[in-house]
Amino acid sequence: MLPWRKTFLCSIALWLLLAAPAAAQPQVTADAAVLMDAVSGQVLWSKNGEAPLPPASTCKVLTAILALDMAEMTEETVISAKAAAVGESSIYLRAGESLTLQDLLYGALLRSGNDACYAIGEQIAGTEPLFVHWLNIKAQTLGAFTANYQNTNGLPAEDHVISAADLAAVTRYALADAEFAQIVGTRYADIGSGGSARSLTNTNKLLWRDDAIIGVKTGTTNAAGNCLVAAREDADSRLISVVFHSADRYGDSMALLNWGAENYRSLQLFAAGDTVAAVPHQGSMLRLQAASAAAVCCARDEQPRLRWSICLPADPQPGDAAGVAEVLAQDGTPLISVPLLVAGP
Repeated sequence: MLPWRKTFLCSIALWLLLAAPAAAQPQVTADAAVLMDAVSGQVLWSKNGEAPLPPASTCKVLTAILALDMAEMTEETVISAKAAAVGESSIYLRAGESLTLQDLLYGALLRSGNDACYAIGEQIAGTEPLFVHWLNIKAQTLGAFTANYQNTNGLPAEDHVISAADLAAVTRYALADAEFAQIVGTRYADIGSGGSARSLTNTNKLLWRDDAIIGVKTGTTNAAGNCLVAAREDADSRLISVVFHSADRYGDSMALLNWGAENYRSLQLFAAGDTVAAVPHQGSMLRLQAASAAAVCCARDEQPRLRWSICLPADPQPGDAAGVAEVLAQDGTPLISVPLLVAGP
């Protein structure tokens, strides 16, 4: 050990989780499915979750959140002939009419309007192909490396794919946006005014089945089959499910979400800046704070540990690196680690 550093190692028990519960595993019909904890991002259950597959209209989750990240929702959008001509699932836009970007987002996420997605891309990027390029860049920044979008709306196209796990991660990011969360949790909405007024009903039937469901998006094409991204929230858990090519997308989704809620809970351990430890230094106690937030998803019958590995410089100053805090599974496997900093006075 270097002479100018002090090192401490300690651990305590916490009621957390991280091995799969012994309860019966969920049974799903989907070709690919994932259950993710929305608080920590941990994947709790997976079936072919890493396989890149066509997502149909569930890909609109990324279209919507990129629009929210890049533009003001009050922007008026004049609908082009190209956008109006986009077919299949549609809100029946007409060339020359004007709606706000917010109106178009409701049309894309509630009614699954392919034309609305095209219009969103044109308004923000100038052309839909350029917006699609930006979608793929955004996916990369979110760690969704299987994403290979060919359009904004999920209409069948060669190599238009994303994995269920990556789409869950994109949805986790999207649900952190209050406006996105509000839209996908809405059952009915009226958009536009005058001759452009429309009444929309959400295509996600789970919103009527269980009050704990908070969204998010359906998708259906011949190639992708019946797909659904769903999310459930209660007092101590927030979960995201994704199912691709399912014979019963609503049943599969509820099976995953209910299994997750029965067996797991989300736990926010501490926020960035929280004091998480105090160690003796030169006759007084030196406070250490978390450099970032830490959250885990916990099984209700497991007891992993929180361990601090603390390394102090000889003359510690506020903001200096001071080690790490680790969450360990019950068997000692490291789960997450958070850097520690010397706290200020």
